[in-house]
Amino acid sequence: MDNIFIQRMREERRWFLMMSLIYAAVFTFCLYKNMSGITFPVIAAVSLGFSVMFLQKAGIRFQKGTIRYFAGILLLGTATVLTDSIFFHFFNCVGILLLYMMSMAHQIYKDQEWGFAEYVKNFFVMAGTWILSVGEIFHRSGEKRKKDEDNPENKSAVMWIKRKEIRSVLFGILAAVLVLAVVLPLLMASDQIFSHIFNRFFDILNPFILLEKIDVWNILGIVFTFLFGLVFIYAFFAGLFRMNLGGKGEKKQGKTDPVAGITFAGIMAAVYVVYSGIQILFLFLRLDSGLPEGVTYSQYAHQGFWQLLAVSLINFAAVLICQMIFDENRILKGILTVVSACTCIMIVSAAYRMILYVSEYYLTFLRVLVLWFLAVLMIIFFGVIYSIYRRDFGLFRYITAVVSVCYILFSFSRPDTFIAEYNISCAREGSETDVYYLMNLSMDTAPVLAELEKDEISDTEVRGSLDAYFRYILDQQGEPSLREWNYSRAEAGKAAEKWLGLEE
Repeated sequence: MDNIFIQRMREERRWFLMMSLIYAAVFTFCLYKNMSGITFPVIAAVSLGFSVMFLQKAGIRFQKGTIRYFAGILLLGTATVLTDSIFFHFFNCVGILLLYMMSMAHQIYKDQEWGFAEYVKNFFVMAGTWILSVGEIFHRSGEKRKKDEDNPENKSAVMWIKRKEIRSVLFGILAAVLVLAVVLPLLMASDQIFSHIFNRFFDILNPFILLEKIDVWNILGIVFTFLFGLVFIYAFFAGLFRMNLGGKGEKKQGKTDPVAGITFAGIMAAVYVVYSGIQILFLFLRLDSGLPEGVTYSQYAHQGFWQLLAVSLINFAAVLICQMIFDENRILKGILTVVSACTCIMIVSAAYRMILYVSEYYLTFLRVLVLWFLAVLMIIFFGVIYSIYRRDFGLFRYITAVVSVCYILFSFSRPDTFIAEYNISCAREGSETDVYYLMNLSMDTAPVLAELEKDEISDTEVRGSLDAYFRYILDQQGEPSLREWNYSRAEAGKAAEKWLGLEE
């Protein structure tokens, strides 16, 4: 039996389809070949507005808790137009999509009753149902279907007449083409004026000439973007309305004897305690008298970062699985707390190693991203430790909030600019490699590079590369329309004019 909401959508199919067409038109105007312009936050706001209208038309009241998800979506949309970084353009879209799915799930279902695993499972269910609901756009409305069912004879008669008329028209066209194939050459040979007029007319309607004059790929791109926007919103709500994810489901905790969990976690905790002690003594306190022969403190500090990151993620999964599988037990809780605390020490160790590495080899985007991720992982583990003692704690929503807030702040920070400022301030005589790396980042770095003093750059190749870099920026800029305006690219254009001496 279909959900009552999808029944309402089918009954009001014409309204939903008309609104989806309007949305698709706005979607195309805002996003076609323009995924980072000023219209990006506009389509984000428009999408939320249409979503509220769709919900209200289906008889679903707006929930106050949805506002926090909407706020995150709008902030990510705004952050997109402030940077030229492709990384943030992509992951801002991913973040918007995930927050959008969470907001709609919150609107219809009792998501506060979902456990961590149930949240993950239901997200995959939502994505799958979204894709499978694409065909719903071709579903006939309830009234039309009922009328056809009530009058099957009339329907078959109408279809037969239509088919007969179509066959007659096609037969007439075919006969005319065959006759004209003989008649037209004769007429053209008999009269030069008619021949000239016909040739001119054929040149105008020549499909190959028309294809040369018309930008076919551009038209296809616009059509595809329009259809994508149409299907995007219609299929999403069709899938959302037909699902019945319910409330309490996986809230039940495991019923397995905790002895196995205590044994497993206890062994892991013993190893981690020893490892954490070594980190405190030899890395943080720098007691290097016990280092292996031939290994300097600098070499020791630079090793093991990625391994520690992998172990931290494994521990995160292990603690969650133990909580879901095994019965509550004080000993198990204590051991899992030790494992989590040792993991926090590992995270600090990994971050400290990376900071030491940065002090020697400067910043890259990957190093900044890793440090950000480690900070986020540390905050997440605080919630994991709390969830060990409070099993009703909404860990998934906590993680969503932490990641959303931290990522939005990271996106607004425009790290490429910070990287350029840090590397230039720390570089020794502005080496060629440093400048080349900064030029290969996004245009966020252009204003910082434009502040360099030309006279202080002794390497002529570096100076020539900077000249070519800023000329490239101006060539790329062209004359962007208001629809394509991006803050970072606009600032980069000003920086290029300043460097090349083209300021008015």
